[in-house]
Amino acid sequence: MGYHWGPNWTLGYVYPYYLRRYVFVSLGGYWPVDYEYIRYYWYGCHPYYWCGYYPVAQEVQGDTYNYYTYNYYYEDDGTVVSAPAQAAQGVRLANNSIFEDVPVRLAQPAIGVAEPSQPTVADNYFEEAVKAFEAGNYNAAVENFACAMEYAPEDMVLPFAYAQSLLANEQYTEAANVLRSALAKISPEKEGVFFARGLYPDDDVLSQQIDRLAEKAELYSYDADLQLLWGYQLLGIGEVNEALEPLSRAMQDLQNATAAKVLLDLAEKIQAGSTPAGSLLPGKTAGVAEFGG
Repeated sequence: MGYHWGPNWTLGYVYPYYLRRYVFVSLGGYWPVDYEYIRYYWYGCHPYYWCGYYPVAQEVQGDTYNYYTYNYYYEDDGTVVSAPAQAAQGVRLANNSIFEDVPVRLAQPAIGVAEPSQPTVADNYFEEAVKAFEAGNYNAAVENFACAMEYAPEDMVLPFAYAQSLLANEQYTEAANVLRSALAKISPEKEGVFFARGLYPDDDVLSQQIDRLAEKAELYSYDADLQLLWGYQLLGIGEVNEALEPLSRAMQDLQNATAAKVLLDLAEKIQAGSTPAGSLLPGKTAGVAEFGG
């Protein structure tokens, strides 16, 4: 990894282990420290920003080894530098002896890093559901997420993925039922409210699905299930002010009042800009980032 240290350009080692797909965002809070499921990692806090899907690594060439970076470099006019970062900025590569022990180090286990547990049945169903969702096979995604929930009923995050797959399949009533049940079991201050934005390889697909939901919710403004679901989706994409009206409508319905209040309280928290103690400042990230593994 290359970075500036004062006036100098420095190269340092990065040894990633067990990098996985990022799928969920915790809205208005930080991911609970005791959620260590192998099924997914997460983006910690809200607000968040999308940095791109499957970023293309830049190759930096050396006499002995080449390496790749996901850092992007820009000219003053905002255009992306096409040449390797060092060449573009006139910075010489460090002595290539820095790379000589890379293969040896990569072959060694990371100190203090335990290998992940073997995938469970729920993990396997989850993986199949994610693949189906990304391929646009929402029926299969619904079925696999439902099976994953059966094998991991204690998981507080899976229901949000299940609800999103139902929404994508335009099963709005069922999606609202699942969302309502999920919100009834969590405390936003402790577990958080999650949004499965990273299931979408293209944000345009999510936008189109929300637009279809919005059309129906506006047409049937008396349907509290649609209002709840719409408000939640708007919160998930960061349109907090726009989420207030449908959530207020949903709160007028006895069945949806509790869930709507949870989301309205969350919206107020986001608007106030408060984050739990110890939360990291959000980076330029949101949704899915495929790193392999």
